[in-house]
Amino acid sequence: MDVRATLKPGVNGTMGLLREYGEQLVCVRYRYDKACRMHYKTLELIVEE
Repeated sequence: MDVRATLKPGVNGTMGLLREYGEQLVCVRYRYDKACRMHYKTLELIVEE
């Protein structure tokens, strides 16, 4: 699976998720699986400090 982009909170493509998860959001990754021809959006969140 290839990572196409890793975005920090606050840039275009993360604003809706930033509103939903707030300061818990660390990054958003856009991934592509060539074998299945599927696009995925993954989130990295802080659950506990």
